[in-house]
Amino acid sequence: MNNAKTPSGAGITAEKTTMLKGIALILLMWHHLFGCGYIESWLSPFDGVEFVTGMSALICLTIFLFCSGFGLYKSYISKENAKWTYIPQKIIRTLIPYWVVMLLTIIVLVILGKFEPKYILINLFAWFHDDQILYVSFSWYIKLYLLLLVITPLLRLIELKWKKKNWIIDILIYIVLPFTIYYIFKGYSDEYRVTGFVTSAVSSILLVLYWLPLFSLGILFAKYDVYGKVSRFFDRFSKWLVIVIAFLVCGNVLYMRFMFNFPSISDVLYGTLFIVSCLLISDRIKFKSKYVLPYLGKNSLFYWLLSGIFFFNTKELLPAITWPSIPVFMLIWVLLLLTPFVFACDWVSEMITGLIIRKKKD
Repeated sequence: MNNAKTPSGAGITAEKTTMLKGIALILLMWHHLFGCGYIESWLSPFDGVEFVTGMSALICLTIFLFCSGFGLYKSYISKENAKWTYIPQKIIRTLIPYWVVMLLTIIVLVILGKFEPKYILINLFAWFHDDQILYVSFSWYIKLYLLLLVITPLLRLIELKWKKKNWIIDILIYIVLPFTIYYIFKGYSDEYRVTGFVTSAVSSILLVLYWLPLFSLGILFAKYDVYGKVSRFFDRFSKWLVIVIAFLVCGNVLYMRFMFNFPSISDVLYGTLFIVSCLLISDRIKFKSKYVLPYLGKNSLFYWLLSGIFFFNTKELLPAITWPSIPVFMLIWVLLLLTPFVFACDWVSEMITGLIIRKKKD
């Protein structure tokens, strides 16, 4: 054992959540490339490894939701004097980038002769999880995130009224209760086809309940400083021992998630283990990614949305990212290929968002 202090830091900072988002984005890309069946073949000496890790890489959704819950708790839910404009501005900062990418995708669809104007209203908020209807593939998460933002003031009200901390009650309210209600009424969930208003509203509520526990995981980590306590516990051990164990945990989580997964209940456990392990590794390695992971994490929304242009309604563009054939090179290539478009879309989005928010303030 090594009693020397390790440079672990006390808890989860904004920089660490950005790093986690960067890792989640890489997992998301890997999942779409090798875990969804869009690509039929590639060159690899490891038979089946890409598919197994590609399927398990969907844990990226847990990481994204965790980071959102953690960040919103720190910046809004726990603040007694939070501004009422905070959530509307978050919604604007989500919709504007999405609409910018959607406009770019529409241009591609028009060129391909596949644009369907009748679906514009549905696409404005990615309201149905049907990639034959959605212009931007994989954009269903936009609806989920918007709904989570809408209910966040309610979560803040609960937190401000219930100031006494009790982790057992919080787990029951934020994790057990949503799962229970969802699985009782899950037969009424239908996100894959256009339905009437009442049916769609019920389905949307169930969608939130299904994913809320993973969002709440971040809230509970922030509220109880869970990682800070875990990190301080591991500070008593050799940093290299912690790093090795954390790497083994990450690998085993991906394998176990492939073998035994009960959506999305098991991701509460898998996500916790994977996120904590990533943070423990990051806090203990000397050489960190100062540019790549932070940039990927900061712009994960654009990379995720723009990557959809190679699939479904615009799958004619898929060969543009599969030609390297070797999995790791394919991943690197798609990130490099998207980066100029990410930069451009980010610049346009910031210009529009700045004008809207400034105008609202004036």
